[in-house]
Amino acid sequence: MNWNRWRCGVLLLLVPLTALARGTHVDLINHPTQEAFWDRAYALEGALAQAFDRLCADTFCEGDYSNYRVLEFRCAVLAHRGTVQRCVWVLAASELAVHPDTGQVQVDNGHWTCPVEMQPGVPVEAFFASLEAPDGLMAPLPGLDHGLFEVLPDCLQRRGA
Repeated sequence: MNWNRWRCGVLLLLVPLTALARGTHVDLINHPTQEAFWDRAYALEGALAQAFDRLCADTFCEGDYSNYRVLEFRCAVLAHRGTVQRCVWVLAASELAVHPDTGQVQVDNGHWTCPVEMQPGVPVEAFFASLEAPDGLMAPLPGLDHGLFEVLPDCLQRRGA
């Protein structure tokens, strides 16, 4: 075997290894390439946080805390298919009080991880398009009978960790 054939054979073997090292899933922000959807993903997260702030006090944010915030919203994409597989909300809440005798600020806080399982096969573009449509944040997700906010009431009813 000559040197060029051997070198080409080694290269052909290494190409799949680099793809495997990357993994089969990527963050929505990094599909199809690193930070490709940075602007759209963070705009979506910001829109979800604003909608959460509007809805929270009147609906599912009753309980032990008065100050709820969306910390992050992320989605996993099956890289080779370009389909959104699942998303997760991470929320935090706090309640502060000043002890009248000591002046100590008492802190009670909690956080929740609220998964959103997706219907298999929702293309990234269809996912974004559905959520960016008018009232898309409240509408059912593609292939599902519920929207992103519908997982929150059950999730927030559990005591925050």
